[in-house]
Amino acid sequence: MNAELMHLRKNLRFSLVIATLHDEGELESCLASMVDLDGSFPFEVIVVDQNEDNHLLDVINRFENQLEIVHIRVDFIGASRARNLGARAARADWIGFPDDDCQFFPDTLLEVECLACDPSLQVITGQTVDESGAPNVLRWKAEKTSFDRWNMFGCLTEATLFIRRDVFLQVKGFDECFGPGAAFPAAEGMDLMNRLFNEFGNVGTCYSPYIRMRHPTKIPPWNRWAARRFYEYAKGDGALIAKSLQAHILYWGGRTATSAVLQMLTLQGWRSAAFAARLAGLIQGFISGFIAFRLKPQRR
Repeated sequence: MNAELMHLRKNLRFSLVIATLHDEGELESCLASMVDLDGSFPFEVIVVDQNEDNHLLDVINRFENQLEIVHIRVDFIGASRARNLGARAARADWIGFPDDDCQFFPDTLLEVECLACDPSLQVITGQTVDESGAPNVLRWKAEKTSFDRWNMFGCLTEATLFIRRDVFLQVKGFDECFGPGAAFPAAEGMDLMNRLFNEFGNVGTCYSPYIRMRHPTKIPPWNRWAARRFYEYAKGDGALIAKSLQAHILYWGGRTATSAVLQMLTLQGWRSAAFAARLAGLIQGFISGFIAFRLKPQRR
């Protein structure tokens, strides 16, 4: 290891935890985007590898002299469990959780650092954009803002979430029942944020549209795969509603269900089918989540 990377070990500012599975070249593009990041602050990359084989070793080796990389092999599947493991191994003040198919812009971490210098902030988020630079994945807020439990829904996804490591560990990280590979394959970021608000009340938060992460747009096209994805992700949303049963979560859930019904009634082929699947996923997730989070604990 060269002298520069030895220096990085002692002064890490960010730990970027990437949980990866079934990689088809996305991780290499993600790591390549980190090589030329603006700013002098040091960071580490923690790759939590859930693959059964060693096919990522060549990718890791290609970047080990350019990035501070920690490669952790695991024998389980679950994004939240993998991220939690990576967070416990992290050595920096702040942790981020980029998806393996994301790419950083040169100024992404610089924009985070500008906010992370504020000691009152515990959580910083940004937006995802497509190849053209247009916002995607969520209906992101257009302006920089602090957010609370009522308006967090347009400010948060796991890929653009940065959180102080000590705060993350205080609430025991992501609930491993949520997220890809778990019983409820989505909503892990919202669940984490909701627990932070429940635990600490006034959490210092900031969303900035200037913090950008490139993320592929997977829907549209509208097809059978899109409908299945809507269904699976909605199961996570429904389970979060059942777990929380708080006014702001119920309000968000009601809006999500109403939107799904309206879009379903437009009768636009696979697009309507996908929203019908979302509604079905919400209901299924709520029932399963109610059993998991409300009934089972009472039997102990």
